[in-house]
Amino acid sequence: MTTDIFLQARRQYPIVLRPSSPDEFRGLNHSTDKFYGSPLCIRTAIDIVVESLTMSGKEYEAGMSRTHTLESDSSGKASNDIKDLESQGYAEQDIQVENHQILDDVETRKYERAYMWKLDCIICPTISLLYFFEYLDRGNVANAKLYGLSAGHDTASGGVGPGKKSLSANQWEVVIMIFYVGLILCQVPGCIGYRLFSPSRWIAFGVCGWCVCSILQDVATNYASLLVCRVFLGAFEGLFGTGIVYYLSLWYKRNELGMRVFFFLGPTAFAGAFGGLIAYGVGHIKSVTPQWKWLFLVEALPGFALGLFCLYWLPDRPMKNSRFSGRHQEIAVARYHSEAVDKTGPIQRKHVIWTLTDWRLYVQAFIYVPTAALLSSISGFLPSIVSELGYKSSTSANLMTVPPYACAFVLMFLTSYSSDYFRERGLHITVLSIIAAISYITIANLEETALHAKYGLICLSTACVYATYPPSHAWAANNFGNETKRAIGMGLYTAIGNLGSIAGSFFYPTTDAPLYRKGHYLAFGMSLAAAIISLCNSLALRAVNRYRDRKYGKPVEGLAIDVTEDADNLPMFRFIT
Repeated sequence: MTTDIFLQARRQYPIVLRPSSPDEFRGLNHSTDKFYGSPLCIRTAIDIVVESLTMSGKEYEAGMSRTHTLESDSSGKASNDIKDLESQGYAEQDIQVENHQILDDVETRKYERAYMWKLDCIICPTISLLYFFEYLDRGNVANAKLYGLSAGHDTASGGVGPGKKSLSANQWEVVIMIFYVGLILCQVPGCIGYRLFSPSRWIAFGVCGWCVCSILQDVATNYASLLVCRVFLGAFEGLFGTGIVYYLSLWYKRNELGMRVFFFLGPTAFAGAFGGLIAYGVGHIKSVTPQWKWLFLVEALPGFALGLFCLYWLPDRPMKNSRFSGRHQEIAVARYHSEAVDKTGPIQRKHVIWTLTDWRLYVQAFIYVPTAALLSSISGFLPSIVSELGYKSSTSANLMTVPPYACAFVLMFLTSYSSDYFRERGLHITVLSIIAAISYITIANLEETALHAKYGLICLSTACVYATYPPSHAWAANNFGNETKRAIGMGLYTAIGNLGSIAGSFFYPTTDAPLYRKGHYLAFGMSLAAAIISLCNSLALRAVNRYRDRKYGKPVEGLAIDVTEDADNLPMFRFIT
């Protein structure tokens, strides 16, 4: 009897929200029996149910009669409420109902946990391994230098220098810098490629391309040929890496993105640590082939095989080729629509213009510029800096680069978890950047003999710089309102930001050894700039959110907004701060 009345009320007021307790309404366990609408709608549904608990016979019939009487008065009011909600930018009623019927059902929640476990097991380890190999192939040139890559071609090392002369300090800086030229030029096309093509195929194309370029460095015989390999290496890495955060945003909610970006970017620290270990192992290979050639080969071949595997393994989109079926496919689509509905179609001109004129894009990019400069300086020069702290042999210098990267990996994890938990990015980046700035300015002013103190501060500064990496990328992706803005915006964000990577490749010339004071002062300035801009951006976004709350009211929790047309200009869109 009571269930019949609940069903009658649900037919009248179909907009469903999460229950306030699992056994709401005196022992009845209906996980989706809480209704949203006018106060009259909610009160009527509850009153009917409570009164029905003591009804029988004629009383029951009277209660049903009352329901029908109220329908003519209440249904018009509920209909107007629905129209008001849709006019404010909320998604259509049918989508809201379908989402909540799927996601708020007790039985479905068990399936959702299984779905999330399966999704994480498919995507997270794969992108972690891919970026692990990308960062190995990007940064192994610093380790290869210690094994003779920069030496003369006619020497025993068979390097790329002219005759028996090694590359000059300026030439080596160009070798590191030219990679970022290719990277920057291909980052916007790379991110749009994820929007236009099948992500699994696009990923495979980028990964296999950069691995081939990495292997081709083995046949470089002079300075020019090495530069060609490096610029194409950067181009293919730009096609792959830029769009991964966009790809993750298709599958995960905004408050889940930070940890998943960590799984993607975390290997930058992991690869740094393992890169030193791999280089240490390669240094013990006794062969007529120079050790730096073995290093490029060993680190590129596994990545190529993994890139081919992605064609079969990775899902594309929740709505197309998701690799899921049945209940898991329903959950994938409902989760995709749970926060914002984006009826993805052709790229609209207005979204492109909005992206190009969005001040938030450029502020976010200016946060990434100093971060990218610091990351570039660490990946390109950390072995050389460490070698000046008393670890003179190439094998021991490579080995001692492991602890800084290991510290970075741990701090990246903790920061990503915390920023997701508190739904906050800016203050996390600000605090970490201030600590990094203090570390760099201290290193620059320590005595030359304070080797252990310098090494400890290098571990701290490296950890803090790398820990800002995931939240800054997640922050940018969180605040682009729909898929088109996110695809174009993330490409521009990383392309502008990686201009800092070019600058960072000149921070530590060998002529400044052993103290590298100029480089540490530059790193101090970059860290301070990241802290100031992050804090200002966080405060500005909080002000925008408060303004929208005052003018349009706070968004209704649990209702998805429709960002297809207005993206983040929608009055009910709120920015992550």
